[in-house]
Amino acid sequence: MIVIFGATGTIGTHLISSLSDKGIALRAVTSDASRIAALKAQGCEAMVADFDDPAALTRACKGAQKAFLVTPAHQEMGRWKANVVHATADAGVQHMVMSTGLGASPKARLTFGIWHSASQELLKESGMGWTLIQPTYFVQNLLWQSDSIANGNTYLDDVGGPVSWVDARDIADVSTEALTGEGHLGKAYGLTGDEALSGDDIAALLTQTLGRDITRRAVGPDEARANMITSGMVAEVADAMIELAGLAPKGYLSGTETTVQDVLGRPARRFAGFITENAAAFGR
Repeated sequence: MIVIFGATGTIGTHLISSLSDKGIALRAVTSDASRIAALKAQGCEAMVADFDDPAALTRACKGAQKAFLVTPAHQEMGRWKANVVHATADAGVQHMVMSTGLGASPKARLTFGIWHSASQELLKESGMGWTLIQPTYFVQNLLWQSDSIANGNTYLDDVGGPVSWVDARDIADVSTEALTGEGHLGKAYGLTGDEALSGDDIAALLTQTLGRDITRRAVGPDEARANMITSGMVAEVADAMIELAGLAPKGYLSGTETTVQDVLGRPARRFAGFITENAAAFGR
């Protein structure tokens, strides 16, 4: 039995599909009771447990040998992860795969890197076997701009430099291998795509695929922060997002890892393919 915490998020949704395809017994955990029926329809057990409810988290671990953990970007994500790590360790879970972020380590200086690093170190000290999944920006983030692209023919570039975007399906597939395969204990897997794309590159790919001109518009840090807060993000997390995006113009988010190829034996999915698959959402 594998228990998945964060089952309805961008990674968790794909992870359930990937593990289900292998016939693995799963228990999906969500804090949203309205998602239970859909999870059960995918053929897995489903339970409601809030990250702030240690007793419910412990119940969710009953009978599980392995666990996957991902949380939203949130000012409380360190505490949430700690609650799950303690619950899984106490329940006798043998191996946890945790999703954090690219570059997270005790030497990290960025806010997200520091937050993720603390969770990683706690997992390492828990007594469970561990594997760390450390992705960069998700290709799926482009869907947040479907309205701007479809109705305004505009790609809003709020990072301002090249990024080696990774597809969440690749994150899920690597996580599946880490949970079900051999040789992954004690490994930290940085996850990127195999190409770094700037805002101009993305606008050009959109133009080519959609068959109409898509213009890149630069979004400065102040506007980006205001947009995040308007969408419901708290200031502390918005500031951390702006801090992270500030690495892009310096080229620090453009490095590529070969993890997808190394672990899965196939190339990483490409940004252009994602646009083609979701062309209807972008107004084609």
